[in-house]
Amino acid sequence: MQEFKNRKIVWVLLVLLLFIPSAYSQYTVEGGKKEPYLAVDKKPIKVYLVYGMDGVSISYTSSESSHQWYRYKTEVAIHEKVPSTQQGSTSTITNLEEGYGYGVVEGDHYTVAEYIWIIDYSKYPVNIQNLHVNPDVDPCMGFQLAGTDLTPALSYRTLAGVQTEVERKYEVSYNTLLWNEQSEVFISISETDTLTNPIGTSLDEIPLQDTDIDLTGDLYARYFGVEKEYSIDYFEASKVEAHAKAIILSTGTGNIGETTTGSSDESPCDRELYAPTEIRFSAVANTPVASVFKWKLVPPNGRDTLTFMLEEFEYTFNQTGDYKVLLEVSSSRPGKCVDDEYSCSFKITETIMKVPNAFTPVGSPGINDVFKVAYQSVVSFKGWIFNRWGSELFHWNDPSQGWDGKYRGKYVPAGPYFYVIEYTGTDGKKRKKSGDVNVIHLKEDEIITE
Repeated sequence: MQEFKNRKIVWVLLVLLLFIPSAYSQYTVEGGKKEPYLAVDKKPIKVYLVYGMDGVSISYTSSESSHQWYRYKTEVAIHEKVPSTQQGSTSTITNLEEGYGYGVVEGDHYTVAEYIWIIDYSKYPVNIQNLHVNPDVDPCMGFQLAGTDLTPALSYRTLAGVQTEVERKYEVSYNTLLWNEQSEVFISISETDTLTNPIGTSLDEIPLQDTDIDLTGDLYARYFGVEKEYSIDYFEASKVEAHAKAIILSTGTGNIGETTTGSSDESPCDRELYAPTEIRFSAVANTPVASVFKWKLVPPNGRDTLTFMLEEFEYTFNQTGDYKVLLEVSSSRPGKCVDDEYSCSFKITETIMKVPNAFTPVGSPGINDVFKVAYQSVVSFKGWIFNRWGSELFHWNDPSQGWDGKYRGKYVPAGPYFYVIEYTGTDGKKRKKSGDVNVIHLKEDEIITE
């Protein structure tokens, strides 16, 4: 028990004094097949990888005149002296053994700034067998490599004796597709993920196309020129990614509120539209992985859903109500992956027809000088104007147009006239309006007579 307490006191003293660095002191590690690689730099310890122990040495330079080297294997409290050669302010140790931490005591008191742990990388080669894609992972949700990893750990011990591993880094490369928003096409790209453990780690992206898969590393092996490469010659992709859009080809007119006419090339989603509205729906997916396109057009009644097994279709909406268009793109490959995220909702507005009861064709240029209806979502239209004796004075088929108060090029006399309007609304019903409209002349002298 007393021996344990003494060891603990020594260890605590070493740790406390560890953080009193000597001015202008530094370590230099040399030797091996190539310049040593600093893999871990966490004060108070640095871990260097060397390839082979031939000629490996550590030098220490400081302002102190004398240095005493120590090393530890399990914990710093259990340490032993190491002989060195000193020239001026630099001392060097040779004939090192890997798997030890080496440090310097300066002068006649403890002033250890840090320790250097040496690992001979040549003894711990990468060894991965039977590399393949994990079949137990849902190919629609994840992508993971499997196999047997027989690679030995690169281990070192902290000053407290905690065994710690140096992280290896591998690169996994494969081809996939990237959606280009501007050109609206998929572009084939090469994807590379960096992993500390390639076996059992999910990759960042799931390939969207058939591809070879290459595993290289680790990156320390690449540094020392002994990198290994493992390949999966063919991976059949299953994940589906679809992108869809809807554009208005044409939409009905109206003069109540804001309207859209003609070919708008805008999206109908989350909008109110006038009937008749023609819309084109189109989808692009990562074919041939994605092989089945299924559009669903849900009408206002929620029943009688229409299905279109096409990548693109056009449809004219004549009926009032709330519509929803859904897209489902799937693959027939293992996993039966589906992308069904696209949804577009819009409303075909109700039919409105308002008829004025008077207008002023004479004496008010540009102000209420044409008999016109106020309307929206009218599918078809016909209108007539009659005088009191039933004679037809005017006929028109476009609700955006109207009567200017003339008959055969002349303004008609002021007074009541009779209109008849027939139109079809977005609900498919035919309607009829009739009544009187009063022609008012604000300035009689502007009437042209013969």
